[in-house]
Order: sequence, then C-alpha cells, then structure tokens
Amino acid sequence: MNSADLIIEYSKNPPNKEILENATVRYREANRVCADVVEVFLVIENDILVRFAFDGYMSIVATACVSFTGEILEWTHIDDILMLNESFIHENIGTDISPRRKYASLIGLLAIKNAIHEYKQDSKKEDFSDIEV
Repeated sequence: MNSADLIIEYSKNPPNKEILENATVRYREANRVCADVVEVFLVIENDILVRFAFDGYMSIVATACVSFTGEILEWTHIDDILMLNESFIHENIGTDISPRRKYASLIGLLAIKNAIHEYKQDSKKEDFSDIEV
C-alpha cells in the first residue's frame, strides 16, 4: 500500500481514535504551523507500550499518521520508542509526503515520545527539530 492509500484509509477510519480513561499517561501536542492538535493516551506496563489511543483536531495527514504510528508502536519498549526519528515515519508510511505536510506526519511520533518523557519524569521535552533527519 502506498502512502496516499494508507493516509486515505487511516484518515477515514482510524482504529484507535478514542479517549482512554485508564491511560497511564496522556499528553497533548500542538503544531503551531498548521494548527494540528493531538492528545495521545498510552497504557504502559513494565515499560512496554501495550495500548495506544488518540483524539484531537487535525488534518487528514496528521490523523492517519498518528493512528498508524501508534498502531505500529504498540508492544514496543518505551526506550526503543525514544530512539525513533523521522526515518521511522519514512520506513513505515513512505517518503512521498509533501514537505508542506512533514510536521503533520511527525506530530504523532512527537506526542508519543513526549508522553513517554512525562511518564519517565525525565524533564525532557522534544520538538520537531529533535526528530527531523
């Protein structure tokens, strides 16, 4: 499936777009450039992301990429997630997302990483420049 088909499919029916009341951590991320706002809900057990959900107001690209990214990262150790960058998005979603929509494709990964930092209470907060390649 190419990235255009993936984005269309996941933006129509994001399987994990919901509010998790029992989340271990929830985190809200905003993209000032295009006004996307996403809130992620993570259930973490033994430092493994076991459940992911999200909600918010965002573009089609952001919705699809947040949903797909979270789905892929379930059952991943949180330290491994913290090592990811834009290359992860290219490898799993594609490289044909326009430069204008770059941050929309990255906002989910950024929100998940910052939620993990909050969970770990490590006083770190990443921004788009930390995950760009």
